[in-house]
Amino acid sequence: MQGDEPKASGPRSARAEAWLTAGIVLVVLGLGAAILVHGFANEASLWRGVDHDRNGHLQGGLDLAVDLHSFHIAGALVDLDRAMIWPPLHDVALATVLLVGGIDHRLGILPSVMSWAACAMFVWFISLRLLDDTLERMTAGVVALVFYLGSPALRLLDSDVMLEGLGSALTAFALYAYILSTEAPGLTGRWRLFAVAMTLLFFEKANYWEMTAVALALAYLVDHWRDLPLSTIAAAWQGAKRLIPRIIRDPLALGFLAVSATVFAIYAHGPLSIDVFGRQVSLYPPENLVTLAYALLFCRLARAWFRHRQLWSRWLGVPGRAVFHWHVLPIALSFLLPKRLSVFLWYIGLNNGPPAAYDLWAHVQLQWAGFAHGFHAAVWLAWLAFALAGLGAVALLRGAPAGRAVAILALVCAIVVLLHPQQQQRFQASWLFSLWICSGIGAAMLVRHLGNRLSIRRRVIAVACPIVLMIVTEVVLPTSPAAYAAAYRSRSGLSDLDLAVAYLPMVKAGEPVAFLGNINRSPFIAWTVEERCQCRAVLDRPWIDLATTRDEARRMVADWVATTNARRIILIDTLALYPAGALPSEQMAGVLDAMKSQTRFVEGSPIAVPSFPAVVSLWTPANAASSP
Repeated sequence: MQGDEPKASGPRSARAEAWLTAGIVLVVLGLGAAILVHGFANEASLWRGVDHDRNGHLQGGLDLAVDLHSFHIAGALVDLDRAMIWPPLHDVALATVLLVGGIDHRLGILPSVMSWAACAMFVWFISLRLLDDTLERMTAGVVALVFYLGSPALRLLDSDVMLEGLGSALTAFALYAYILSTEAPGLTGRWRLFAVAMTLLFFEKANYWEMTAVALALAYLVDHWRDLPLSTIAAAWQGAKRLIPRIIRDPLALGFLAVSATVFAIYAHGPLSIDVFGRQVSLYPPENLVTLAYALLFCRLARAWFRHRQLWSRWLGVPGRAVFHWHVLPIALSFLLPKRLSVFLWYIGLNNGPPAAYDLWAHVQLQWAGFAHGFHAAVWLAWLAFALAGLGAVALLRGAPAGRAVAILALVCAIVVLLHPQQQQRFQASWLFSLWICSGIGAAMLVRHLGNRLSIRRRVIAVACPIVLMIVTEVVLPTSPAAYAAAYRSRSGLSDLDLAVAYLPMVKAGEPVAFLGNINRSPFIAWTVEERCQCRAVLDRPWIDLATTRDEARRMVADWVATTNARRIILIDTLALYPAGALPSEQMAGVLDAMKSQTRFVEGSPIAVPSFPAVVSLWTPANAASSP
């Protein structure tokens, strides 16, 4: 390990490592191509569940691609502005793919597959940088890659239109850039690369960024806490005390305190509205007030920065300046956009989850089930990975800063996933590679132990035999149902594409269309219509899912039918056999009551979709002149 006395590595060892790296590149590319081909051939099996997040992810990228393709720049900016809960980087990556390859939903998995391959290579190169001896380096890298490439749940997630693939690749990129920076802390370019990687990760998904930022900040603090003298802390405290009189006289600071107090008061009070010129204006949640408070604070801090930027620049040093300019500043500017800060704080906070009582043991059981049965092909492989990771983490924590960062990242991410109130096994996907790197280091430590007793040839045989056994196990065993559950993916069931085949011929290009029924608000409907017309579709879809009774649903639909500008209404009834994300049967009965009692539209011949199953009907104006 780095920090120990390095062992000699001759030209033959360097050539062997180069040849192995070339072979791994070919293996990763080949497996990635196989995953892509399999995804194209089995596209129908992916699109199950109209309420699945992948529909929203695909629609975001497709909207952006269509607007850019038609040079509708204002629409593209609106698309980017709407990306709040899920930041816009994935949409940009997917839109790029669709602009190059064509508007085709099958290409939606390409960013994830490419990210899977990129993360695999980062796993290899990170492993190589943590050790000195050539055989140990190659052992660590190969073992980590075997766990990574053989993970069934990871392959499923990274052949999906989800954020985990790009999130894991950017997390690995940030970790690799951090390792490079710690090896040469005086090089601004390396810290700048790390800052850019973290910024990209932030705009991919906030909670992945949160875990990585906390872990790497902790790793940096562990390595540099001795560099922070007590005099600096005392000076900072004295400076903070001198700020209090200035705050009292500063209008920006006072404005920040006043608006912040208002925000806390509104949150404490609950839903609140005020009367403005006879109109009720809602103040809850006070998201725009949060942005206003932050903008006042930002302006005050910016003024202080410009006044004392030379002093701050010297205090931050090379790492701090690079991280500030290329990471902190872009994120700080993004929070000036309306609602960005409040959504971010909610998303990474403890309120983003069910209100049920916290049960740590239940979380441990759930995540272990995903780890052992989903992310590994066999339980014995999970136990082996866990044991080797423990051995490797101990060795890394006692070694150089680069190794400590890997171990701390795996440990912090595991703790955060267990503590978060929202529990899904797929949350392991963005950081599990760091645990497998620790497993590879643990295997290398065993090789080092064998080195004192066996010849080089016997060591190679001793290493190769268990690796081959792991590979054979992962190839022979079929993908288990637990892997599909960990990947947030249905193993069997109805394909939504069968439903789309029934209603898409009813959509007429350039004519306003509305959708009613159990699933009228699903992003699935929007992206299928846009893909067919290769344009931004204007869909009228009433919020009937807000109805709580049959009579309320009937009244809402009756009022909507009387005023809609749609020239066609497509009604989809899933026959109460498709409950996930669908309107309850009682409310759906109210929708049917309203359509049968109104006279503005007449029903065409219903189309049965037995494979779904569902009934799709087209309603057209009874009298074209009566439509507004």
